[in-house]
Amino acid sequence: MNKTAINPAILEADATSSQRGVWSGLWRQFRSDFGAQVGLLLTLIIIVVAVFADVIAPYGPTDGDFSSARLPPAWVEGGSMDHLLGTDQLGQDIFTRIVYGSRVSLTVSIFGVLLAMSIGVTAGMVAGLFGGRVDAAISAVVNLILSVPYLILVIVVATILGRSLINVILIFGVTDSPIFARITRGEVLRLRNEEYVEAARSLGANNYQILFFHIFPNLLRVLITVATFEMSAMIFYESGLSFLGLSVPPEVPSWGNMLALGRQYLTIFPWMAIYPGIAISITAIGINLLGDWLGDALDPQNEDDA
Repeated sequence: MNKTAINPAILEADATSSQRGVWSGLWRQFRSDFGAQVGLLLTLIIIVVAVFADVIAPYGPTDGDFSSARLPPAWVEGGSMDHLLGTDQLGQDIFTRIVYGSRVSLTVSIFGVLLAMSIGVTAGMVAGLFGGRVDAAISAVVNLILSVPYLILVIVVATILGRSLINVILIFGVTDSPIFARITRGEVLRLRNEEYVEAARSLGANNYQILFFHIFPNLLRVLITVATFEMSAMIFYESGLSFLGLSVPPEVPSWGNMLALGRQYLTIFPWMAIYPGIAISITAIGINLLGDWLGDALDPQNEDDA
């Protein structure tokens, strides 16, 4: 039977129109979900703080004054309004370092997830669509990486590569990619046998058109949900690596570095570690609230019930 060549523009238009109803439904659900609104607000605040750190912070990230070392927060006896959240053992302003530290955490989480998605989604789509030896080879690599405890793998690689922001992003991007690869492969294996995919193939659509105009738009729901939770996890992992002295250099203001420097004074100058810990928690809560809402909002069963 002769196959009629299909116009890629038509395929793209159909895929785009089918997604419009999804996003409009998401917006309606978002307006009625208080947790999602709180999560978005907290996330946006952290993003604004990171972007405008130079304007918000009253001092430079490494400015220190030993005569003002270990000052308590401004509302505690002995505190100063010049240092709202107090100072550390080097006389550096805690508030300033928290503000600049948001840049490190967001940079690692955003670019780490983007790199992990780029590697993992590409590998998963290729494995799921072509199958056979290609699928077996990719799956073997994925299973090998996932068989190693994640934290141990990250610590070993970080020790080998050394301390730098670029290395941390590369470490998280590569070691986290198998999660996206496995999820993508499973979804592609499920979606490639759907009726609309078979119909497109019968009309002459090639693998590229099927992959990007039919399968990939339906992967976005799952990938966005997973990405939000992985961003939150990377913030904790980066802080953990900094605490162990394996992330960014100690002079770089990061929340993990602040925790590491403040732990030895925790019982006598607790503000050195408490406020960076609060910043980590607020950021993780905001991203997790968004991820939790996305997980529910993008669930096809919930769409069917709506």
